[in-house]
Amino acid sequence: MVSEYKDAGVDLNKLKEIHRDIASAISSTYRRTVLGAGHYSGVVEINGLKLAIHVDGVGTKVILAKRARKYRSVGIDCVAMNVNDLISIGAKPIALVDYIAMDQPSEEVISEIVQGLVQGAKESDTEIVGGETAAMKDVVNGFDLSCTALGVVDKLKTGEEVSPGDVIIGLASNGVHANGYSLVRKLLDEGKLSWKDWEEELLKPTRIYVKPVLEVLELIKAAGHITGGSFSKLRRITNYSLELTLPDPPLIFKTIEQAGISHEEMHRVFNMGIGMVVFVDRTNAEDVLRKLNPYVPSQIIGEVKDNVGQIKITTYKSQVLYL
Repeated sequence: MVSEYKDAGVDLNKLKEIHRDIASAISSTYRRTVLGAGHYSGVVEINGLKLAIHVDGVGTKVILAKRARKYRSVGIDCVAMNVNDLISIGAKPIALVDYIAMDQPSEEVISEIVQGLVQGAKESDTEIVGGETAAMKDVVNGFDLSCTALGVVDKLKTGEEVSPGDVIIGLASNGVHANGYSLVRKLLDEGKLSWKDWEEELLKPTRIYVKPVLEVLELIKAAGHITGGSFSKLRRITNYSLELTLPDPPLIFKTIEQAGISHEEMHRVFNMGIGMVVFVDRTNAEDVLRKLNPYVPSQIIGEVKDNVGQIKITTYKSQVLYL
């Protein structure tokens, strides 16, 4: 299969190889590390206190924000991409710092970004304790944005408790979120996707899942943020076979597919309407759904099987894909 995403400049397989090399190199520094590279967040233990840390940015979605001259939503995105990964290992986000790099200082851009950062921080009950704004004309074209977030862990949720028969509950996404935008922009640049029709949808901020997941944290065995690489990242949680049946996705995903992206690649790149999943013992599933749905539409989308193997996805077109 020819990968449109690779053609757009993102080779997921190559990135995985690089990540493995980095993880191998940095592991030599571990002394207090409880959970190292390769999961959703790293964890160190100091005097009995487990601290989780994560860093992420908004990616090339910032280029569309610049195009629209609307910057608040990417501030929310930046918080979301970090705190959603923290709660994926059972950490409660407590603080973050931001990093804004610009080709030239702009009060308007910075003000809107900070408004978004503050909105995201309040929604996730996280405090912004500092940051850095750098002017780097010869390095950056426009601006780039990232955050580093800190959380506290009572009990790690890394997937060790996941077992055959557990159900997988999907929490609805807010759309494309902040992944796959190199591919989206390629379609926009080629005129296959209408910026006029889809600007508002493409700039929707990533949904923040902190409150709903914390609400059910004691009832779940693991959680997974569905971002780059889509459902393949659930391999961070378990090597058991997973069978997923996905609901009808929001229209934006169908439109992107109709613009020329294969059905298989859509499910390798995008969240397809599911932004977070939680793994639950079947006996707790109804209780978890009851607690999640006031926050975010949620439903059972799959099950853990009793053998080691692939992730099987039955799509909204009733096609079967394997990751």
